Amino acid sequence: MEDKSFSTVGFEGDTLMMTYKLAPIPYNSKMYVDNIYYDFDKSDIRESERQTLNKIAALMVDNPHTVLYVNSHTDSRGANEYNEKLSEKRAESVKEYLTGLGLAADRISTEWFGEERLVNNCGDGVPCAEVNHQMNRRSELILAAFTDQQKQYKLPAGTTDPCDLVLAPTVSEEINVDKSQDLPTLYFDFDKSNIREQHRVELDNVANQMKNNPDLKITIEGHTDQRGNEVYNEYLSEKRAKAVVDYLISKGIESDRIEYAYFGKTRPIHDCNSRSCSNAQHQENRRTTLRWSNKGP
Repeated sequence: MEDKSFSTVGFEGDTLMMTYKLAPIPYNSKMYVDNIYYDFDKSDIRESERQTLNKIAALMVDNPHTVLYVNSHTDSRGANEYNEKLSEKRAESVKEYLTGLGLAADRISTEWFGEERLVNNCGDGVPCAEVNHQMNRRSELILAAFTDQQKQYKLPAGTTDPCDLVLAPTVSEEINVDKSQDLPTLYFDFDKSNIREQHRVELDNVANQMKNNPDLKITIEGHTDQRGNEVYNEYLSEKRAKAVVDYLISKGIESDRIEYAYFGKTRPIHDCNSRSCSNAQHQENRRTTLRWSNKGP
């Protein structure tokens, strides 16, 4: 290690001692998470999504210690084999766009999953609104720092702690959050309160929006389906809401920016007490909703 912060000019002793504090490198840390979305049966990048990709490109230029993971998906309509090919084309379209901006191809890793990883219950044969299908037609963009533990990284000048490069992305402007847009709804397995893996990316995105917009506050509301007694379901809905609260706090969001409530089985989307419900309808009742608390007019 070369240290140019001091000089021995004029030093007349025979021993010089310096103390250094070594900061650990936060390997494989997420630095930025976002999604872009596609039109039905298309893989080209929407004009409205280019701002997101341009922002990621700027981050990667400013932070050469990062790589981008692109995970692409389709909705459930169409054959599985076709959807796998379509999701591959979507991943490649992101890579092509970013390399066109001058980024090295070996800094962009692509994977595609077809319709395997839906974020909601809009599987084969389930009637869903177009807005719900749209949530599945996506590429998840995960910018990660220090991914190679065998590599020696050259840090930007003035950096004393590599963690600063992970916790504070250098974006020139804040993310503009459309607070009129609905936040994702999270769904749960029967009698469970753990967050499904596919919802974690959505919550990472919410946390990132809140970090870049410090005035934003969020309200989380937990629900169950109508099976089971009222007391237990109220307890279960509380656990579901708290699971989301705890996840956001673990991502660095202050607890005083998060409110939560729980309603047990009192606010179902489908009233399954008055009629027989399918498993899909019970699933829609087992949910936790998110909304901005300080949403504008």
